[in-house]
Amino acid sequence: MIAQKVPGASVAAGRRGILTSERKLLLAAGDTVLVAASLIIAFNLRSGPIQHAALTIPWAGVALVTGIWLAVALVVDAYDLHAAVSTRGIFRIVATTVALETIALLAVFFIVPYGVTRPTILIWVPVAGLLVLCWRLLYRRVFAQAIFAGRIMLVTDPETLDRVWAEVDQHLAGLYRVVGTIHPADVDAGSRLTAAATGRAADQIVLGAEEDLPTDLFQSLVDCYDLGLVVRSISDIYEELTGRLLVERLRQTWLLSLQQRGETSRVYAVFKRLVDIAAGFIGVVFLAVVLPFVWVAIKLEDRGPVFHRQERVGHFGRPFEIIKLRTMRVHPDQVLHWTAEGDERITRVGKVLRRLHLDELPQAWNILRGDMTVVGPRPEQLQYVEELRRSIPYYNTRLSVRPGLTGWAQVNFGYGSGVEGSTVKLSYDLYYIKHQSVALDLLIIARTLFAVATLKGR
Repeated sequence: MIAQKVPGASVAAGRRGILTSERKLLLAAGDTVLVAASLIIAFNLRSGPIQHAALTIPWAGVALVTGIWLAVALVVDAYDLHAAVSTRGIFRIVATTVALETIALLAVFFIVPYGVTRPTILIWVPVAGLLVLCWRLLYRRVFAQAIFAGRIMLVTDPETLDRVWAEVDQHLAGLYRVVGTIHPADVDAGSRLTAAATGRAADQIVLGAEEDLPTDLFQSLVDCYDLGLVVRSISDIYEELTGRLLVERLRQTWLLSLQQRGETSRVYAVFKRLVDIAAGFIGVVFLAVVLPFVWVAIKLEDRGPVFHRQERVGHFGRPFEIIKLRTMRVHPDQVLHWTAEGDERITRVGKVLRRLHLDELPQAWNILRGDMTVVGPRPEQLQYVEELRRSIPYYNTRLSVRPGLTGWAQVNFGYGSGVEGSTVKLSYDLYYIKHQSVALDLLIIARTLFAVATLKGR
């Protein structure tokens, strides 16, 4: 329950909460130190008594092991702060990261033949797993407590509190705690906010009011900023905690925050195109290898066409023809509707293709042609786009970037259909449009590859 009392100026100065970026760096630093230490221990237990009397540090092996660990950790979302405060989430993350790291090391151990030999790896696995697990549990026990949480003072009306903050509240565990709320229409709102800031009852002010603020309240917000407090909008903290944009509260500041087309980095554009060419070429080659087997399987099941061609809406609303391996039965008179979980139209071969994501392979040609890119919002069919444009505000904005084979919505939400599911996907797509970068693209690609490897298809 959100506290309603606002402490006065007599409250002693409180400890500043650990920021989310600082928490992720803390987790990553702890992981790096312990993973490196585990390899040093494993190396010396295996080779130290034979080769050296003193402690030996295999620097090349340490760099390789820690580098692979951090890469794998990003792929499996090991620095998700919500999972970091869940015992089940901690065990899942540590087990998955150690398992994937072990597979990677066994594949590349010959790069540093003495530093990371297979016996060394076999010793490293339990040592690293145990040390990192203990570190993660220690983080949960110590750094996820209220004393290290950011203290938030909410300046908002009851309606916003019920409609918006209820969703944010479930993401606060171990990160933030609300120390009070102030209604912007209250006559003493400004003085109460100033008193709370002076007494250091909070270290962040979260503004949820949409209308123009009274002059005295706005001055109090400026005073809070001058005193060193962080002043941010409720949309900003929603974006930070959920990885989505709060679509219903988008205003002109959101439009101004978008990367303007004339200012888009040419380096980033070149990077995306190089990735597209490389991925498209690999996809076409792989398609050529598997196509004969897929062709036989499809013809044996229902003798229908191998490829499915469909018009989709692309960049700036321009239509293009997407190519996929057919996964559904051919029914010319069937009424078009959203694909559902366990859709009866999907063939037996189609289920396998979808599970392995092989049905998407022909889109490599769309990527080479420039109709699509590797990372971007998934393209929808024209009739669905028209419906969603009428039903969802700002839906057209997702068409301002080229559609992608995978995207931020796919790795976070999946295949949501209908207006409700499309609204959620739009909130992720708009987040991507606002934050698109090389780092974010690489993260999406890595998580997509992980999803493919673990058969998380539909």
